[in-house]
Amino acid sequence: MPNIKPLALPPSELKKHVATVHVSGELSLLERKIVNVLLLNAFDDLLTKKRHTLPVGILCTMLGFDSKNYDALKRALLKVMSTPISFDLLHDGGKTDWEASPLIAYASIKNGLCSYEYSDWLAGKLANPDIYTLININVQRQFSGGYALALYENCLRFKRTGSTGWIPVETWRRLLGADASMYDEFKHFSAEVIKKAVKEINQVSNILVSPEYKREARRVVQIRFLVEDNPQKSMYDNEEDEEQKAIRESEAFRRLTLLGVGERLAISWIQQEPDRALQTAIYVEEKAKSKQIRGNAGGYARTVFEKAARIEVGGNGKGQTEPALPRPTVVEKDTSAEERSRQTTAKIKSLTLPEKQKFAEEYMAGGGKGNTYQPETGTFKNALERTAYTSWLRAKIASVPG
Repeated sequence: MPNIKPLALPPSELKKHVATVHVSGELSLLERKIVNVLLLNAFDDLLTKKRHTLPVGILCTMLGFDSKNYDALKRALLKVMSTPISFDLLHDGGKTDWEASPLIAYASIKNGLCSYEYSDWLAGKLANPDIYTLININVQRQFSGGYALALYENCLRFKRTGSTGWIPVETWRRLLGADASMYDEFKHFSAEVIKKAVKEINQVSNILVSPEYKREARRVVQIRFLVEDNPQKSMYDNEEDEEQKAIRESEAFRRLTLLGVGERLAISWIQQEPDRALQTAIYVEEKAKSKQIRGNAGGYARTVFEKAARIEVGGNGKGQTEPALPRPTVVEKDTSAEERSRQTTAKIKSLTLPEKQKFAEEYMAGGGKGNTYQPETGTFKNALERTAYTSWLRAKIASVPG
């Protein structure tokens, strides 16, 4: 295997490094959805463009929102603009670094177009897949409760490790925006927030969560959630071409994502340079085992892949995974919602090529991004463009009777 030497990074024993991201104050369901849809639209251009745009019609379709209610949309954007996002980085010894920024620095709605900007600092943070987990917008549309969507977002990034780990009750209240005084009593927080959110997540999303509680003197002080794939998730997943499926089943993808590299970024690396992507994963695994990584392994892998001249890999290259946790009990499903989703998926799969092309052209004519549109297949090569288009298409197909 070729010798590839990464940038010189000072070796350091990593004892404890936990990064938590939370939004101060309570966001409504619509406001949380807006944050994710706007980020999805801007993700590829976060570091190269200051201002991002999205047609209001497509924005509303992706939100599952009445596009005629502009006043409600404007109020939601104002709330997002006035809500800070905080990054708390806990280091060994209890020392905490704290940074914060408004979620959106600027927003406007003019001539049917929503324009918005992030601060340079926040754009840099959000462009790092180790900080932000991109959620499936089609899954997001299924949620009807703000607490459920907030818990989903905070559990999703732990799907591969199987558990969120033990987190204090007060931290969970902050992460979910459950700041009302009524939740000072745990029984109210449990009944009105945790139990209802868990039930909705298990009914409508692509993961299953199950809470566990740690008590001191009969008082619940910490909660952790076991997290795993929902066996029903296929009804909400994006349509993926054979290349995407093959990448997700590859050794490089498995090892990179276990290190904490975001799925979108891992797919991009494997598409560009599959051998280098696998070598990066093996190299970082070796460094992690010898405790020579300062910071998180996913961020280190990004530095190695993007900036290293050469990578030197030794050993047998075998990776290790943690055993799966027991599967939590599945609550009753909303069968009518499932059936509608199945019907929509079936209709999309049965589209002819001319029909696919027609829908894609309609989407792009309305202002949807189509930089990687492939007319010969009626699909979009870029994962983010395809996600946005699929969300629009599902809403379009679902609205057609019969």
